[in-house]
Amino acid sequence: MASDPRDTVVALLQLAQSYDSRNIDALMVDSWLDAARRSRWTPDAAAEAIRDHYAEKTDRIMPGHITARIRSAAKAPGYAPEWRPELPASPPASEEGRAAARALFASSARTQEPRKPLTRRRRSVDESDGAEAGPDPVRAFSGDLGSVLRRPRLSSGE
Repeated sequence: MASDPRDTVVALLQLAQSYDSRNIDALMVDSWLDAARRSRWTPDAAAEAIRDHYAEKTDRIMPGHITARIRSAAKAPGYAPEWRPELPASPPASEEGRAAARALFASSARTQEPRKPLTRRRRSVDESDGAEAGPDPVRAFSGDLGSVLRRPRLSSGE
């Protein structure tokens, strides 16, 4: 691909255009160039991501699709993991630090006696100020509606 980043993005967009017949304009080139710079695409990885996308899907590819495919390919087996510097080894604990840790765990407040069983507290119900019972229950359907509902139904012939 071309050495100029803008020309590279135009070539990537033309590759995508060969699949989805998109119209390429200057605004699209600028936005894809911004995404490529932010996500640090390499031209070969981006072109491969476009080809892989259209080999599997029919929706129009966007810069986020390319970034996701490049990152997932980098984490796939067979690729080197992301390099991270090794953490320096910590020095062994000093004798003063060990003594302080022993003192923390060997305090006199700790005992080896078994714990006393916990007694459960029972809730006491005070019946003296309980609510008074209300009136006797009333039938659900009473009055005129109740008499209508209790009437035998007439058949359609009567």
